[in-house]
Amino acid sequence: MELLDHSASKQYAAKTVETSIVCQTSRLILRIFNESDVDPLLGFRGDPEVMRFSIKGPETREEIQTNYLPGCLRRYARDGLGQWAVVRKSDGLCVGECGICAQEVDGEREFEISYRLRRDCWGNGLATEAARACRDYGFKQAGLRRLVSIIESENAASIRVAEKMGMTLEERALFHGIPVLIYSVANAVTG
Repeated sequence: MELLDHSASKQYAAKTVETSIVCQTSRLILRIFNESDVDPLLGFRGDPEVMRFSIKGPETREEIQTNYLPGCLRRYARDGLGQWAVVRKSDGLCVGECGICAQEVDGEREFEISYRLRRDCWGNGLATEAARACRDYGFKQAGLRRLVSIIESENAASIRVAEKMGMTLEERALFHGIPVLIYSVANAVTG
């Protein structure tokens, strides 16, 4: 019987995880999503309260598998940006998403920071921490001139996160037919 050496496959797996990391904070890792993230995604994208301020509402496992994850992969390929898994360093769990996605607002292409976390992670600064990491990544690594957040006026928690990452209210607009507030921040270097 031949003994198999699994060290090469373990090294490959570790390298794959490492190269999927986009950025980190003291408590979080932001990394690209993959097919194994369906259950964690369902934990928040399937929750009606978490998805209260989303265009589509809560999603099913099938919608995540056939629409959401492939959409993330397309954005990564097209823009080099997208929604990233928010992983807690303390336990390795994917507890949400945060990232930078190209959106059209009033006929202009904008890059939006958006964030969504499981309900049990609300109120402890993780959304702000992840959003600030995305802001810094957008300005320093992606070289973006400005970033926006598109927020419904009733979403007080998201407004607080936008303000804590240095954004200010710029305008009111319609986004997919929904009245929203556009918060923005300019890159201090290129802005």
